[in-house]
Amino acid sequence: MRSPRVAHLAETPLFKSLPPSLPVVRKVTEGRPLLKPGPFAQQPDVMALDFIDGCGHGCPFCPARMVGGGPAFNDINLIAAAERLEDELLALPQRPQAVFVSPSTDPFPPLNDVQQETGQIVDVLARNGIDTWLMTRGFIRPAVLDVLRRHASRVKVTMALTTLDRPLQRMLEPLTAPPSLRLKTIRSLRDAGIACNAALEPLIPNVTDTRENLLPVLEALAQAGVRSVTVGYLVLHHRIEEQLRNVLRPLGLDALMMEEYAGGPTLRSGRGMSGRYLPRSRRQHGYAAVMAMAAGLGLRVGVNALTNPDFTATAQAASPRKAPTMAALQHN
Repeated sequence: MRSPRVAHLAETPLFKSLPPSLPVVRKVTEGRPLLKPGPFAQQPDVMALDFIDGCGHGCPFCPARMVGGGPAFNDINLIAAAERLEDELLALPQRPQAVFVSPSTDPFPPLNDVQQETGQIVDVLARNGIDTWLMTRGFIRPAVLDVLRRHASRVKVTMALTTLDRPLQRMLEPLTAPPSLRLKTIRSLRDAGIACNAALEPLIPNVTDTRENLLPVLEALAQAGVRSVTVGYLVLHHRIEEQLRNVLRPLGLDALMMEEYAGGPTLRSGRGMSGRYLPRSRRQHGYAAVMAMAAGLGLRVGVNALTNPDFTATAQAASPRKAPTMAALQHN
């Protein structure tokens, strides 16, 4: 059921102008180390690997995008990481248990060169006995999905969703996979024996955190076989505020969103950048509402620890040892 707040979205000029053009991929050579400490300060055995500079999906809530409110977004600088990764692993004093691949931007945009590189990285890590954690809003192409299947026991995937409403999804996530395709991908991953959970992130107050928006998503995830869901509210980084407000303004939702953040704290999430958070009590109320909806569907809900650094015991429900989260990605 479409929220009445977004029911007229398909008629807006902004929606009719979507999607934007695909970014251009430029292959670059960089000498900097690929592997770096992961986002989980208490887990030094989880490292991170970023090999993409830029945005492949154009989501207005993503700090990887260019600052500004227009439809254009960053082109992609792609580092040939797989061919260097083996040497870096050999040089480490101790190999990691897992590597969070591309925590800064989605590893499965609709760009073949990027997806192929992601598959090659997974292959190198698996051959070295290291798990790969991935988070995506995209469609995983068949050739790359075959790579994940070959290393099913070494791969964990989190599929992020904001809504099942197609017009709203196209506005918030222009070049991501349609929600129906993401649900199909979840089923394919689980059928292949690949650990796959979901993230309802970012929750945007008064836009995607409503009951009419979330209940259909939770029902669809339960039907797809998902049993564990992570939730986290939007962190309003200065790099995204203008572009997100411009997207929400035609619906009259920009002011409603900003009112919610008034009086909220400015915090730093893990090793990431600082940003403005919803007041703690508002987040607690929102998460409790999601948990109540999910309980009747047999879904466990964990609060994303890295996007709620002022939480304690509740935040630990999203332990990355159970499933990778999108916390460090941001995409939030």
